[in-house]
Amino acid sequence: MPAISMPNRSRSYPVLSEFAIAGIYVPPFFLYACATVPLYWLLRVVMARSGLLRRVWHPALFEFAVSLALVSLLILTL
Repeated sequence: MPAISMPNRSRSYPVLSEFAIAGIYVPPFFLYACATVPLYWLLRVVMARSGLLRRVWHPALFEFAVSLALVSLLILTL
């Protein structure tokens, strides 16, 4: 009976751990969310001036989805 080879899973991913800021432990998601706020504000101004927010069914839900997508993209690219 031939031996079955297992796939090589030696690729290591960085472990998300807490950051200590002034002795307070902060989860990495909070820092990623804070990092995307300026980009979100800029994107929100562009969406408002282009009239996109008037065309969506629920503007607040749409803005939340955009902000969540930005945070997700930041996490996936790191």
